[in-house]
Amino acid sequence: MPGVIYREYDAAALWAQYNNSRMVSAETHQDLVLERQRRSAALRESAVEKVLDVRFGPHERERLDLFLPRAPQPPLYVYIHGGYWQKNDKEHYAFVAEALVPAGVAVAVLEYALCPAVTLPELTDQVRRALVHLFKCADDYGYDRRRILLSGHSAGGHLTGMLLATNWPDVDGDLPPDIIAAGLPISGIYDLEPIRHTPLNDALRLTREDIRALSPMFLAPARKVPVTVAVGGLESREFNRQAADFVRAWTDQGLDARLLVVPEVNHYTIVWQLSDPAGALFKEVLRLLDQD
Repeated sequence: MPGVIYREYDAAALWAQYNNSRMVSAETHQDLVLERQRRSAALRESAVEKVLDVRFGPHERERLDLFLPRAPQPPLYVYIHGGYWQKNDKEHYAFVAEALVPAGVAVAVLEYALCPAVTLPELTDQVRRALVHLFKCADDYGYDRRRILLSGHSAGGHLTGMLLATNWPDVDGDLPPDIIAAGLPISGIYDLEPIRHTPLNDALRLTREDIRALSPMFLAPARKVPVTVAVGGLESREFNRQAADFVRAWTDQGLDARLLVVPEVNHYTIVWQLSDPAGALFKEVLRLLDQD
């Protein structure tokens, strides 16, 4: 059809599927951002057992925050924030630890350099370095390296998929292949081809040749660990399609993958589920860590 650039979408319709901030009112979006920042600042201030701004690589943004429960050898939930690989800071996502730490789960919130200052492959390697650091330093911090749940939202969901497809001995010869026990990507982009046709690509600079190497959809899971792919019921048709297709692609390769559609939440409000003991994502974290 004339004007179609991806599936059934022309340029404007495709951008509407991925322009999440336009799916809520400007006032609502601002309120959500401010609430996220307020709750995270309060958590960073009040947390008793915490290690902030841990450096894991040479770039100034290669840092992470760690929040620990008062429990011996807890499991670790690792959260990678979103922002289309181009914005946001770890300081605004500490709130994901609000309910998990009291439930006996250690929480790490990762930071990374942003595009276009770095390329997407460089950014992905930074997140890999963070996970290597968390695995190797588990005894220093006191959590169980055998129970690391990797997770992330939006761009962080994409990065979660990339790390689940990583063969860790290739990254560091001292690592075993099974440093991730389970995965929980949330509202992620698993096929980057549509992103290449949107204004987001001005900073990412993805080429046609980049897509298969940087899209978890087209990669193989490195280990057959349980993975839950979550998406909000109120998110766009494309975000829901990406989640379902990703589950199908990796299930076809023998992975224990399941789709979790969380009703009545959008691309932004889905993350509140992590800090709500009654939330579907909070419960899923505990299930994947065998903490329920």
